[in-house]
Amino acid sequence: MSQSLLRFAPVLISAALIAGCTSADPRSVLSPGRGNQQAAIDAETGSAVVQGACPAVLLREGTAYYTTYAKGGDGDPAKLIHQASISDTTRQCRISGDQMIVTVVVTGRVVGGPQAKSGQVNLPLRVVALDGETVLYSELQKHPVMITEGGPAEQFIYTNASVTFPVSASRSAKLYAGFDPGPYNTP
Repeated sequence: MSQSLLRFAPVLISAALIAGCTSADPRSVLSPGRGNQQAAIDAETGSAVVQGACPAVLLREGTAYYTTYAKGGDGDPAKLIHQASISDTTRQCRISGDQMIVTVVVTGRVVGGPQAKSGQVNLPLRVVALDGETVLYSELQKHPVMITEGGPAEQFIYTNASVTFPVSASRSAKLYAGFDPGPYNTP
Protein backbone atom coordinates (compact mmCIF):
# COMPACT_ATOMS: atom_id res chain seq x y z
CA MET A 1 0.00 0.00 0.00
CA SER A 2 1.32 3.42 -0.82
CA GLN A 3 2.24 5.88 1.91
CA SER A 4 -0.33 8.49 0.75
CA LEU A 5 -3.17 5.93 0.87
CA LEU A 6 -2.22 4.98 4.43
CA ARG A 7 -2.49 8.64 5.46
CA PHE A 8 -6.06 8.85 4.15
CA ALA A 9 -7.26 5.50 5.51
CA PRO A 10 -8.40 6.93 8.90
CA VAL A 11 -10.32 9.69 7.10
CA LEU A 12 -12.06 7.17 4.83
CA ILE A 13 -12.94 4.89 7.75
CA SER A 14 -14.31 7.87 9.74
CA ALA A 15 -16.43 8.99 6.79
CA ALA A 16 -17.87 5.47 6.44
CA LEU A 17 -18.71 5.36 10.15
CA ILE A 18 -20.38 8.78 10.06
CA ALA A 19 -22.40 7.77 7.02
CA GLY A 20 -23.43 4.61 8.86
CA CYS A 21 -24.57 6.60 11.89
CA THR A 22 -26.82 8.80 9.76
CA SER A 23 -28.22 5.92 7.73
CA ALA A 24 -31.53 4.24 8.58
CA ASP A 25 -29.57 0.96 8.69
CA PRO A 26 -25.89 1.43 9.64
CA ARG A 27 -25.07 -1.99 8.16
CA SER A 28 -26.00 -0.68 4.70
CA VAL A 29 -22.72 1.29 4.54
CA LEU A 30 -20.69 -1.87 5.01
CA SER A 31 -22.88 -3.91 2.66
CA PRO A 32 -24.32 -1.65 -0.06
CA GLY A 33 -27.52 -3.04 -1.56
CA ARG A 34 -28.43 -4.82 1.68
CA GLY A 35 -30.64 -2.15 3.29
CA ASN A 36 -33.39 -2.69 5.78
CA GLN A 37 -36.18 -4.27 3.76
CA GLN A 38 -38.89 -3.66 6.37
CA ALA A 39 -40.62 -0.29 6.73
CA ALA A 40 -40.89 1.20 10.21
CA ILE A 41 -44.27 0.69 11.86
CA ASP A 42 -46.16 3.40 13.81
CA ALA A 43 -46.84 1.99 17.29
CA GLU A 44 -50.22 3.77 17.64
CA THR A 45 -51.78 2.92 14.29
CA GLY A 46 -49.83 -0.16 13.22
CA SER A 47 -49.37 1.37 9.76
CA ALA A 48 -46.14 1.80 7.84
CA VAL A 49 -44.29 5.03 8.50
CA VAL A 50 -43.76 7.23 5.47
CA GLN A 51 -40.71 9.47 5.71
CA GLY A 52 -41.43 13.18 5.73
CA ALA A 53 -39.77 16.45 6.64
CA CYS A 54 -40.39 18.31 9.88
CA PRO A 55 -40.85 21.98 8.94
CA ALA A 56 -39.26 24.65 11.13
CA VAL A 57 -41.44 27.09 13.09
CA LEU A 58 -41.18 30.62 11.71
CA LEU A 59 -42.32 34.00 13.03
CA ARG A 60 -44.07 36.42 10.70
CA GLU A 61 -43.10 40.06 10.92
CA GLY A 62 -45.03 41.78 13.69
CA THR A 63 -46.06 38.60 15.53
CA ALA A 64 -43.20 38.30 18.03
CA TYR A 65 -44.55 41.04 20.33
CA TYR A 66 -47.93 41.71 21.91
CA THR A 67 -48.64 44.95 23.74
CA THR A 68 -51.78 45.91 25.67
CA TYR A 69 -52.63 49.47 26.70
CA ALA A 70 -55.34 50.89 28.95
CA LYS A 71 -58.43 52.10 27.06
CA GLY A 72 -57.62 55.09 24.88
CA GLY A 73 -53.88 54.89 25.60
CA ASP A 74 -52.53 53.15 22.49
CA GLY A 75 -48.85 54.01 22.12
CA ASP A 76 -48.67 55.90 25.44
CA PRO A 77 -45.97 54.30 27.64
CA ALA A 78 -47.75 55.55 30.79
CA LYS A 79 -50.87 53.57 29.77
CA LEU A 80 -49.02 50.30 29.11
CA ILE A 81 -50.65 47.31 30.84
CA HIS A 82 -48.22 44.61 29.68
CA GLN A 83 -45.95 43.59 26.87
CA ALA A 84 -45.23 40.00 25.85
CA SER A 85 -42.45 38.76 23.59
CA ILE A 86 -41.56 35.43 22.01
CA SER A 87 -37.98 34.36 22.66
CA ASP A 88 -37.84 30.94 20.99
CA THR A 89 -39.83 28.31 19.08
CA THR A 90 -39.32 24.64 18.41
CA ARG A 91 -41.26 21.64 17.16
CA GLN A 92 -41.38 17.87 17.18
CA CYS A 93 -42.92 15.87 14.34
CA ARG A 94 -44.24 12.37 14.03
CA ILE A 95 -46.12 10.59 11.29
CA SER A 96 -49.28 8.64 11.97
CA GLY A 97 -50.74 6.99 8.91
CA ASP A 98 -50.97 9.69 6.24
CA GLN A 99 -50.89 12.58 8.73
CA MET A 100 -47.98 14.65 10.08
CA ILE A 101 -48.61 15.50 13.73
CA VAL A 102 -46.53 18.38 15.03
CA THR A 103 -46.06 19.59 18.59
CA VAL A 104 -45.20 23.30 18.47
CA VAL A 105 -43.61 24.94 21.52
CA VAL A 106 -43.29 28.72 21.96
CA THR A 107 -41.42 30.33 24.86
CA GLY A 108 -41.30 33.94 25.91
CA ARG A 109 -41.99 36.38 28.68
CA VAL A 110 -44.51 38.96 29.83
CA VAL A 111 -43.54 42.26 31.46
CA GLY A 112 -46.08 44.36 33.35
CA GLY A 113 -46.27 48.08 32.61
CA PRO A 114 -47.35 51.06 34.74
CA GLN A 115 -51.04 50.07 34.44
CA ALA A 116 -50.47 46.37 35.27
CA LYS A 117 -52.49 44.70 38.01
CA SER A 118 -51.74 41.34 39.59
CA GLY A 119 -53.62 38.53 37.91
CA GLN A 120 -54.00 36.50 34.78
CA VAL A 121 -53.01 37.79 31.34
CA ASN A 122 -54.36 35.88 28.33
CA LEU A 123 -51.90 35.85 25.42
CA PRO A 124 -53.44 35.26 21.97
CA LEU A 125 -51.12 32.72 20.30
CA ARG A 126 -51.80 31.31 16.84
CA VAL A 127 -50.17 28.37 15.06
CA VAL A 128 -50.63 28.08 11.30
CA ALA A 129 -49.45 25.49 8.76
CA LEU A 130 -49.43 26.70 5.15
CA ASP A 131 -48.69 24.95 1.88
CA GLY A 132 -48.20 27.89 -0.46
CA GLU A 133 -51.42 29.89 0.02
CA THR A 134 -53.40 26.88 1.25
CA VAL A 135 -54.12 26.82 4.99
CA LEU A 136 -53.53 23.28 6.25
CA TYR A 137 -54.03 24.12 9.93
CA SER A 138 -54.83 27.27 11.91
CA GLU A 139 -55.72 27.62 15.57
CA LEU A 140 -55.78 30.61 17.91
CA GLN A 141 -55.60 29.87 21.64
CA LYS A 142 -55.57 32.16 24.64
CA HIS A 143 -52.60 31.18 26.82
CA PRO A 144 -52.88 32.26 30.48
CA VAL A 145 -49.89 33.78 32.31
CA MET A 146 -50.00 35.08 35.88
CA ILE A 147 -48.28 38.42 36.49
CA THR A 148 -47.68 40.39 39.69
CA GLU A 149 -48.14 44.15 39.90
CA GLY A 150 -44.65 45.66 40.12
CA GLY A 151 -43.14 42.16 39.87
CA PRO A 152 -40.46 40.79 37.56
CA ALA A 153 -41.10 39.52 34.05
CA GLU A 154 -42.90 36.18 33.92
CA GLN A 155 -41.78 33.46 31.54
CA PHE A 156 -44.27 31.32 29.65
CA ILE A 157 -44.19 28.08 27.68
CA TYR A 158 -47.02 27.50 25.21
CA THR A 159 -47.51 24.05 23.67
CA ASN A 160 -49.86 23.04 20.87
CA ALA A 161 -49.62 19.27 20.31
CA SER A 162 -52.46 19.02 17.78
CA VAL A 163 -51.02 20.60 14.63
CA THR A 164 -52.00 18.06 11.95
CA PHE A 165 -51.77 18.10 8.18
CA PRO A 166 -51.20 15.58 5.35
CA VAL A 167 -47.70 14.08 5.33
CA SER A 168 -47.63 14.63 1.57
CA ALA A 169 -47.33 18.38 2.28
CA SER A 170 -44.56 18.03 4.88
CA ARG A 171 -41.71 19.01 2.54
CA SER A 172 -43.41 22.17 1.25
CA ALA A 173 -45.38 23.21 4.36
CA LYS A 174 -44.38 26.19 6.47
CA LEU A 175 -45.24 26.48 10.16
CA TYR A 176 -45.86 29.87 11.73
CA ALA A 177 -46.42 30.74 15.39
CA GLY A 178 -46.96 34.14 16.94
CA PHE A 179 -49.25 36.55 18.69
CA ASP A 180 -52.54 37.27 16.92
CA PRO A 181 -54.89 39.71 18.66
CA GLY A 182 -57.37 39.39 15.76
CA PRO A 183 -60.54 37.31 15.57
CA TYR A 184 -60.43 33.55 16.13
CA ASN A 185 -61.43 32.61 12.59
CA THR A 186 -58.65 34.29 10.56
CA PRO A 187 -55.27 32.68 9.81
